[in-house]
Amino acid sequence: MQKTDPRSADTDAPASVPTDSTTEHISDATAFDPAELRRALAGMATSVTLVTTNVAGTAYGFTANSFTSVSVSPPLVAVFLAETAESYPAFARTDHVAINVLAADQGDVARHFATKGIDKFSAVTLHGDYDHVPVVTGAQASILGQVHERWTVGDHLMIIVHVDDVIRSERTPLVYQNREFRKLV
Repeated sequence: MQKTDPRSADTDAPASVPTDSTTEHISDATAFDPAELRRALAGMATSVTLVTTNVAGTAYGFTANSFTSVSVSPPLVAVFLAETAESYPAFARTDHVAINVLAADQGDVARHFATKGIDKFSAVTLHGDYDHVPVVTGAQASILGQVHERWTVGDHLMIIVHVDDVIRSERTPLVYQNREFRKLV
């Protein structure tokens, strides 16, 4: 019996997929190196956000580039927090968050919020109109909402947020790629 290719001659599907000679491929799944995944993901350009909350009168925040839209109807976004983050306990129980999409000139603020053991909020000015969550002034956008769901996924907490309010400016966003801040051209 002859083995047949499911892509028969009566289709336009190619018998083989051409490869780019500059692309590296891990062919042996047993040899998977997580560092390769980190390097591949580092090549993606992402926005940079400060995710903030207020729990029992104390402000908490962290820098995240793991942020994505989920749905427009209902309005949902998601952000991911490492289980090793010092603010993890606060975000594991809070009801409201602000996701502040940083502007191009706020790289120092992103670095400050990524540093452990310091007063994160000493590096920013907050909007006075929002007392239930810290909203960073000068951000390209701030997305405010209620925690809709939380899921532990791998070594991260996925926080799905139902969006209640958006503050938006025409500022250029801060972009992070290959472990450096970049400018949009």
